[in-house]
Amino acid sequence: MKSRSSQTDMRVDPKPDVSPFEIAKQALGHVGRFQTPPTPSVYEVWYRYVEGVDDIIANLSHAVEDVNSVTVDMLDQLHKQYCVPSETSNQMMAEELIGEMSSLQAVVDDQIQAGQTFGDSINEACDSLNQDNPSLEIVAACAKTMLVSNAAMQQQIKQLNQQLQASQEKVQALQHELIDSQRATMTDPLTGLGNRRHFEIGVRKSLVANDRDQRNTFLFVIDVDHFKTINDTYGHECGDKVIKYVASQISRHCTQGSISRIGGDEFAIIVDVADHQEASEIATELRKFFASTPLKLNASGDDLGTIKLSIGAACLREDDDEKSWFVRADKLLYQAKDGGRNNAVVEHFR
Repeated sequence: MKSRSSQTDMRVDPKPDVSPFEIAKQALGHVGRFQTPPTPSVYEVWYRYVEGVDDIIANLSHAVEDVNSVTVDMLDQLHKQYCVPSETSNQMMAEELIGEMSSLQAVVDDQIQAGQTFGDSINEACDSLNQDNPSLEIVAACAKTMLVSNAAMQQQIKQLNQQLQASQEKVQALQHELIDSQRATMTDPLTGLGNRRHFEIGVRKSLVANDRDQRNTFLFVIDVDHFKTINDTYGHECGDKVIKYVASQISRHCTQGSISRIGGDEFAIIVDVADHQEASEIATELRKFFASTPLKLNASGDDLGTIKLSIGAACLREDDDEKSWFVRADKLLYQAKDGGRNNAVVEHFR
């Protein structure tokens, strides 16, 4: 992994005097360099990359700078996640959901009206029968009215139930679609873990927790040591498989934590622990597991060796904000790297 300063250098942050035309020119240069089709969605991702959008930089810079391999699928996923405003999509679904709820209300109102109409018919028939010695003709007419009203009511109930069922199914479908849409905007397409947006939301949730001063919440920042060597030696496809493997094993070992992929080979875990010892045990268990588990390429059987991790873990403090907590964990990560890699530095409690 590159240092933080070199990561910043990878970003093409336009200066105030850089025109949109120059940004567009650089974006088209990336389209040509990686032979990606100049479709509107692909072009927009490259434009945002050159423009310096943090989420796209975090997810794309590794493929651009380290492995020199960018796929159309990768760009399409980034476009769906970061270029299409999730708020707009969710608002449209929410408006449709509101419309269906209004339809449900209309069905209920119709049901009430039908009941009132049926009740009026029954009351009218009863009034006729309450006369002294009603004739057979009046009794027959009342019976006919009640039968007709009952048949109409039954038909109305059947139709309303059908409408109600259809509306309920549509509401449920829209609810699932809304949930899926929200989940997609926070999921890393390669690993299935949370993405940077998911991570940022997790940080904010931890910061606003009511029992913040009573909890020991740790942020682990994890980096795969010498990951560039894997890509350079075995190729981008192998690198992706390693990243997926690392993600799956972190998930298996940290079932209670909120896990995100926040960069090419960088992961984050937010987890509550009992004490410093438990936090240290999590970091040690992860590091030792990967360091003691050799990997092989399925196709060729070549030995990849073991995966080494560097880990920095910072405990949430009373005065922390979104930036300070991450910066502290990130500094601890680089202390782990400076200490020889395959290492973990866990902050003591405040």
